[in-house]
Amino acid sequence: MTSWDFQVMLNREPDAAEFDRLHEAGMDDCALVGGAQPYFMCDREADSLLEAIMSVFIQMSTVDKLWAVGVGHDDAVTLGDAARRHGGRTQASFRQLASGQRGPGGFPAPLIEADNVSVYSWAEISEWLRTELGDDVPQANGDVILADATVKLACRANSLHRMSQMRDLLEVACRPFPTEPKSEPRSEAKSEARVA
Repeated sequence: MTSWDFQVMLNREPDAAEFDRLHEAGMDDCALVGGAQPYFMCDREADSLLEAIMSVFIQMSTVDKLWAVGVGHDDAVTLGDAARRHGGRTQASFRQLASGQRGPGGFPAPLIEADNVSVYSWAEISEWLRTELGDDVPQANGDVILADATVKLACRANSLHRMSQMRDLLEVACRPFPTEPKSEPRSEAKSEARVA
C-alpha cells in the first residue's frame, strides 16, 4: 500500500467530542487545522488516492452535520511556488508567462488576487506547461480532481435540495461508454465477403 497526503476541507470545525468520535472511527492519521476554513490534513495508506479519500468521507459520516466541501493536494501556488515546483524555470520566467510577455499566451488565470498576491492552481499551470510549452512536468493527480469535483457537486445539489436528482444524473452519466465501434450489419458483411 501507498501513503497518500491530502486535505479535506470541512463545512465546519468539529467540537472536541466529535473529534474524539472521528479519531475512534479511524481518523487518527488526520490532523485538524482550524480557522475560517477548517480542514483535515490526512496521511493515509491505501491502494489508491481515491480509495484513501473515500475512506475518510466514510469515517466523517459518523458525525452528524459534518461533511467535506472540498479536497485538495497542495494545489494553490504563487508564481514563486510554481518556479520551485517546476525546478527548471525561475519566478521571473513565470511572471513573464503569466503576463503574456513570453510564451503563446493563455496562461491560467489566478484563483485569487488580493493585496498584490496572486494564487494559481498548480494543476492548471502544470497542464498548460505540458500542453503549450512541452515542459516535462508531472500531471496532477486525477483522483484529487475527481474527488474535489464530486464533493463540490454534492454540496451544490444539497444546497438546492436536489440530492436524489443528482444521484440519478450521476447514474445515467456514468453508464459505460462504448469502447469499440459498432460492428457492421451481417448482411453488409456477407455481401462484402462474397465480392472479395
